[in-house]
Amino acid sequence: MKHIILIMGLLSFFGANSQNNKKENYENLTSELKDRFKNELKRNSEKEFNLEFIRTTNLEHEIINKYGFDGIKLVFDSRNSKNYYKLGEFPEDCPWMKGNKKTVTDFITENFKPISKKIPNLIAALKDRCKFIYAEKKENDWHLHYLLDMKLYDDRNYYKIYTGGAPLLHAEPNKNLKSFNWNVPNDLKIFYKIHNGFGELYDAYFVMANDDIKVLAEMMNPICKEQNVQPEGYSFNDLLEFYPDGTGNAQCFYKNNGNSTVDWDHEVWEISGEMGFFEFINERMAEIDEE
Repeated sequence: MKHIILIMGLLSFFGANSQNNKKENYENLTSELKDRFKNELKRNSEKEFNLEFIRTTNLEHEIINKYGFDGIKLVFDSRNSKNYYKLGEFPEDCPWMKGNKKTVTDFITENFKPISKKIPNLIAALKDRCKFIYAEKKENDWHLHYLLDMKLYDDRNYYKIYTGGAPLLHAEPNKNLKSFNWNVPNDLKIFYKIHNGFGELYDAYFVMANDDIKVLAEMMNPICKEQNVQPEGYSFNDLLEFYPDGTGNAQCFYKNNGNSTVDWDHEVWEISGEMGFFEFINERMAEIDEE
């Protein structure tokens, strides 16, 4: 009986410290397989785009699902993956090194604890969908990647990656904000203490880092002057872009010294009704699957 308890305890220990809560054992990705997959992952421009997209994304999903973190490093070989470190193996100079002994779920709980009551849906989505957490050493900085299970628009299984910057404890106005006498909104300062920038950094839909947020007036006021037209009901000096959508629209903080945000439509120059910053990211970023 004692032996059984001891074995169960050891299994519990190793299970609790595993990177992946859903699957612990992955196949070995040999050098021969790497070479083969690298060739197969290349899209053939002479073939129909949609067919090649489906083929390669299916293969990417298969590789990661079968070979785990080694598969991730292979699939993202062109994205500096030689400098990826999975949770449990973060080096000492990594900002999240103290989380090495935690599971994916426990790491998410601890990392977002200061704002957990503000973004419950987002945290629940991360815990439910996150398959791997891994850090990336940049030249002078670190990024943390959350690889999430998702469904593509055609209902195929794939991955979405949310990436967060290193914590910024004391966010100060950047050059753009200073030129328009803007402060960093308080809610954004709070969020930056968790991640200085967060979301799909390689695509769209992400909270911009402190150095990158900008008042729209810098871009739009010259256009207004040139075309002799002004927006109705607001000023571009009152819009601080922090969340682009990749098509020219953006979620913006509305008016200085506040935490309300609005959606700005670049085609009709209209803004939506106001929504709090945390309310916005809790609603928008908890949507993992494509529509």
